Amino acid sequence: MRKLIIYCLLLIGVSTVAFKGYAQVSINLALNSRPQPWLADWANPVNGIMILNYMPGVVNDPAVKIRTTITELSGNLVATSNISAARLYILKDGANQFTMADALQLQNLAFVGSYKANLQQSGRLPAGQYQLTVQLTNTTGDVVRATQTRPFFVTSYQLPVLVSPANGGNVNAHVAQSIIVFRWTPLTPAYTEPPVYRVLVFEVLPEQTPMQAFRVNRPLLDEQMRGITQYAWRTNLPMLDSTANRQFIWTVQTTDKDGRVFPGNQASNILGYCEPALFHIVGLPAIVKEEKHEDK
Repeated sequence: MRKLIIYCLLLIGVSTVAFKGYAQVSINLALNSRPQPWLADWANPVNGIMILNYMPGVVNDPAVKIRTTITELSGNLVATSNISAARLYILKDGANQFTMADALQLQNLAFVGSYKANLQQSGRLPAGQYQLTVQLTNTTGDVVRATQTRPFFVTSYQLPVLVSPANGGNVNAHVAQSIIVFRWTPLTPAYTEPPVYRVLVFEVLPEQTPMQAFRVNRPLLDEQMRGITQYAWRTNLPMLDSTANRQFIWTVQTTDKDGRVFPGNQASNILGYCEPALFHIVGLPAIVKEEKHEDK
């Protein structure tokens, strides 16, 4: 029994010496669970930081590379980095602080399937739940020295809903010749900074459908405002004669301050336009006739 105890103590001592002999590295990913949706923004402090801790030993090895992997919550691969092209870091003793952009290494990530096309079109991942895994390896990438995984969520934003003029509504030509006030609901949930709303109005010409006018015609109104959900258009158009009894279609496009669009919930809506609304500018006789018809 005594020999067994001595043997165990010797084994612990050898292990301790071996542990102290080699340098130790560890990762701490302080990732915001809801980071900014555009991956190019991950250098911003709001998205979190990565801390690499290095404890030197008798055998020092401060050189590391980072391998990054993004997966769906189910484990399906979204993107992975190329370790041979990864940057080489020489860690200093103690804590080494980096941005989440360093952890992500976007320029070195290879996205798979539809994620690649989506990133090229919008610069962001589709709304959903994901996992970020960061591994520290040796310089050749064949030895993993530390690893950590953190979940994150890409927020699904609800684009504005047009309030006034309502879809199918009429605007009195006597009022419209001076001003038309456009109102819409805000982007939800609220973004980290006030979004930019771009209001566009198109006239629907004869023989055109509203969507043809929206896609082809040059806008009569194209104005931007930041964080404001209404716009007063001083039309300066001959509403009482040539424009009266015509149709118009309007919409709002939502972007951030750098002009990057918030895509809609539908995969096809990558340009950030909310559902357009059609309205008519009508002369006074048409409005009176409509009111009398409703009274009956």
